Amino acid sequence: MHFSLRHTLARPSGWRLSSLSVAVAAALSPGLAVADTSTELTPLVISGQSLSTQTLETWPRTADRPAADAGDWLRQQPGVDANRMGGHGLDPVIRGLGQNRLNILLDGAYVFGGCPNRMDPPTAYAPLHSYDLVTLSKGVTTLRHGPGGSGGTVVFERTRPELHASITGDLGAYYASQGDAWSSFARVDLGGEQGYLRVFGEYSQADNYEDGAGREIWSGYETTQGGVILGWTPNQQTWLEFTYEETRERDVKFAGAGMDSPESDNRTLGLRGEYLWSPLLTLSGNLHYSQVEHVMDSFSLRPASTGNRVPTTSDTLTGRLMAEYQLGPNRFTGGVNVIQNERDATFYNPAGAAMFLMWPEVTQRTSGVFAEVEHLIGSNKRAFAGLRLDYAEASVDRAHRLPDNAGPMPPAMPPAMPPAMRQPAQIYQNAYGITGNLDREEWLTGAFVRFEQDIGDWQRAFISVSRSQRMGDATEMYLARPNWIGNPDLNPETSHQLDLGWLGQSQSFNYSAVVFANWVSDYIYRDQGAIGTYDNASHYRNIRAALYGIELEAALRYAEQWETRAQLHAMRGDNRSDGGALAQISPYSGQVSQHWISPQWEASATLRFAASQDRLNLAASEQPTAGYGVVDLSLLWRPVARIEVATGVSNLLDKNYANFINRNRAASDPLNVGEDAYTETLTEPGRSLWLSGRYRF
Repeated sequence: MHFSLRHTLARPSGWRLSSLSVAVAAALSPGLAVADTSTELTPLVISGQSLSTQTLETWPRTADRPAADAGDWLRQQPGVDANRMGGHGLDPVIRGLGQNRLNILLDGAYVFGGCPNRMDPPTAYAPLHSYDLVTLSKGVTTLRHGPGGSGGTVVFERTRPELHASITGDLGAYYASQGDAWSSFARVDLGGEQGYLRVFGEYSQADNYEDGAGREIWSGYETTQGGVILGWTPNQQTWLEFTYEETRERDVKFAGAGMDSPESDNRTLGLRGEYLWSPLLTLSGNLHYSQVEHVMDSFSLRPASTGNRVPTTSDTLTGRLMAEYQLGPNRFTGGVNVIQNERDATFYNPAGAAMFLMWPEVTQRTSGVFAEVEHLIGSNKRAFAGLRLDYAEASVDRAHRLPDNAGPMPPAMPPAMPPAMRQPAQIYQNAYGITGNLDREEWLTGAFVRFEQDIGDWQRAFISVSRSQRMGDATEMYLARPNWIGNPDLNPETSHQLDLGWLGQSQSFNYSAVVFANWVSDYIYRDQGAIGTYDNASHYRNIRAALYGIELEAALRYAEQWETRAQLHAMRGDNRSDGGALAQISPYSGQVSQHWISPQWEASATLRFAASQDRLNLAASEQPTAGYGVVDLSLLWRPVARIEVATGVSNLLDKNYANFINRNRAASDPLNVGEDAYTETLTEPGRSLWLSGRYRF
């Protein structure tokens, strides 16, 4: 990951100063204009150090290290972890919160996956090298993308091309020895003042990797992604863009799941535009429709000749209209959002009979309005505030039906029950005692206030408080299997967060220190055990929870071409209702790296480390992991301005280690048998030599 570090204080998250706003600020406060438009030195391209306290902007097209998908690439960014089930489909986690506690948008679209077990998180459908910019925010820094997002927001963006020639683009590829993984990608932009055409594509494949102990891990995959974008710019005030893109995943293997995914496809249509109404007012909007068709089974890629099969669909509509208005030292933003998701999943037994409506045609919709203001207070203070209100609806259309072609209950699935007892509504009643109408509606509110104070010429302090709410997703509310049961009566999850931070940025040294606390009422908790008439089932309930931690980052530049960087992240998550730990809480972790940077060459050595973790959530089947230290090396060469070649070694010492929040593989990996069988958490890849190249034209 690379981004350009310029030796001025970073702009506050969400505050993108246009030439207009700078001019207005200058007219009101000359001192302020000097502070925000200081002379920029030649950019120093570095890796892994954020430019602000809560928000990082980075450019994935400059990535030179291999990544299986966008989730794997995000895990390389400061403060981001990921849950691994195999070689593909890594699921991001920020501040101990993942899944639908993160708002992840792909060029303006929500793409909710088709697997209840998270084989295909949204990042699995993001062709990484087609994006120009990724904005990663920790906690709540804006309300414009929809409700929730208590863990953070990740926005993948494709910006409008600035065509200085009739055709531009880039080509690239990488190879990694672990799993014989390789990937290639291409992007071409052509057009002129009136419009443009962009075409992009990526192809990746890998076999099973080996961990540091030499054990083969069930993890191969193949993905093909591509799309076309048509842009129309009839004048300087108007921009309109149409997008069509597809992802096709084949033979994706998951050591951390009882099934694999032989097929998983996504198609997304998008329309977005912007109109400059006046020098002070900008109107924008986007509309996206995404379709996911996902198949998982326990036999087509495994030694078994027959087994269970679950085909699913997930269709998502995303829409937003927004206005931005500059009035003196204030910038106002307001708009409306609509997000709708429809999910359906049916479980088939080895005989091909439909057993359960796991997602019984679930529809969830949120419609909301938001308003934000950014206010400059003199030359060295800034205030930000926002409010959001959403009406959330959830309905289930087949709760009182059996699946088509319903078959007999398998003897191994307790409790044995007649077909009528397998209706989703009956399963909810057996577990929670819920009867009657299963549709739900809620009003959700969100808000944030943030204040920043510059300290001298190169430091800044800030405080931020926020509130966010989310309704349970289709799995948490409506999944219907006797051993995994959603709860339609869940209350919305409500988070109240506090962030305190101090940062500095100068020509030779920059740092940030942030402490955060998140008090969650009605945290949606996945439990395991007896519930209603079921002796042992995954089920959901509301609890009180708290998450808190510290995030430290620093970089020291010296002797013209040398730089030392360091990161440390420590947090804790508590179940305040029952005692004990929340699930998916990473141990203390960080990295230290040494860099040598010149116009043509970049070399780095990095030590990644994590402490041991034995504070476990037993309901999530977590197991203790040992601490580790892993060494990576890399070398980048730019023989000419348009060509980059990089090589390196990941896990140089072939360390055998596991990331704590990875899935447990013991009972599900078909390769985990014999003398090498073990019961610990899914281990990471061993030593891997890699090579990458890119050509820009």
